[in-house]
Amino acid sequence: MIAARSRCSLLPTQRSCGAAAVLRRTPAAMNTRRNVVSAAASDTTVTSTTPAPPATDPKAPAAATTGKDDVSGPMLEPSVVNRPWVRALATVGAVAAAAGSTTFMPKSLTAFIHIAAYGTWTGTLIWNTFFVGFTMFKNMPRQTFGRVQAQLFPQYFGLTTAANLLLLGTLLISDMGPSAQQAAIVLGVAAGASLTNWLIIEPVATNLMFQRYELENLPEKNEEVKGKIQVLYKQFGKYHGISSLINLVITCCAFAHAWYLGSHLSL
Repeated sequence: MIAARSRCSLLPTQRSCGAAAVLRRTPAAMNTRRNVVSAAASDTTVTSTTPAPPATDPKAPAAATTGKDDVSGPMLEPSVVNRPWVRALATVGAVAAAAGSTTFMPKSLTAFIHIAAYGTWTGTLIWNTFFVGFTMFKNMPRQTFGRVQAQLFPQYFGLTTAANLLLLGTLLISDMGPSAQQAAIVLGVAAGASLTNWLIIEPVATNLMFQRYELENLPEKNEEVKGKIQVLYKQFGKYHGISSLINLVITCCAFAHAWYLGSHLSL
């Protein structure tokens, strides 16, 4: 150490051994060292700021995919045959048809169901055909009346069709004579007409009505729009007339069945 200190003291123009060492370094060597230090610092910064990827748990559920697969809501609108009461009615009807007699059901219960179904069927037909429709039509704005009827008609047709099918089912499992066979034909015609009105005619008429309302409510209507309104008016009138005629046929069948029931009652 004494030798080293004495050696440093021999250089009067240099302040220290460290300073002498720095002076002896060439500019190229110093630039190379700076580059190495800068690269190391950059690697350290990136390494410290970049988080490590999380460990994948094989038992964890897969992440939810984005796009069309995350759309919420029902997959599709349930059809009529998927409704619970339709399935229950179909099951009862199948059992009744397979049994072919009232051995599994007392005759008094069969008669009670038949009379209750007939009262529901005829009462709904009379009330809606002769009272509800005319009353609302005379006391409500036209478009409001149409929107209310669009909500009532599916329920009306569904209830009357179910009661009609229940009438036909209870009649078929009874001891059928010649008059009962004629009554079954009448009820069958009414049931077919009810299903046609409910599933075919009414949806088409309601759709045409709402198309017409949409055009009527436009702030400005040119000649082309007015022409489309007239076309929709005629198409709606056609299907509405068909629906009214079918409803009249069903009502006549209901009163014809009332005559059949009256001929078998003893008061």
